[in-house]
Parts: sequence; C-alpha cells; structure tokens
Amino acid sequence: MSVSNDIPQQHDIYAPPSNIWVRGLFMLIFAILVRIAAILLAALTVIQFFWMLFTKDRNRAVADFGQSLGKWLARVADFQTGVSDDKPFPWRGLE
Repeated sequence: MSVSNDIPQQHDIYAPPSNIWVRGLFMLIFAILVRIAAILLAALTVIQFFWMLFTKDRNRAVADFGQSLGKWLARVADFQTGVSDDKPFPWRGLE
C-alpha cells in the first residue's frame, strides 16, 4: 500500500529554524519572563479580588491588562512549543 502524495509528511510541515541555539536562548528568556508574568498575574488576582470585594465592581484597567497578559502568555506558549516561530512582545508588537 503506497502513501498518497496529497498527504503532507511530517518533514514537510515543520522546518527547524536555521539557528537552533538562538531560538534556545530566546526560549530561556521567555521561560524567565513567564515566571515573572505568573507572579504579576497572582498580584493582579489579589488586587482584583479586593477591588471587587469593596466596590462590588471590577477594575477595568486590571481586567484589560489581565486579558492582554493572557494573550501574551498564549503567544509565548506557541513559541516555546514550536507552534510558531514568531517571538512575542517585546520582539513583536502587542495586538
């Protein structure tokens, strides 16, 4: 039984970056930044909780920043796991 030429092969889908060591350095940098972001997210969680506790409403600035942080973390995860070769902010603009 032969494999159809229409089915993409694994090596056709992904081509490794030309300089894997540079990518590894960026992966290390983003791993450190993710740890910092996790601490920041924990602080924002506490701030938002107490804000909502006392004002009975959410802090829009904290909510918006949390949403942006979540999108950034998703982009970092895509880069770290090889889904994307696009580096997130600050090497790429915020969207």
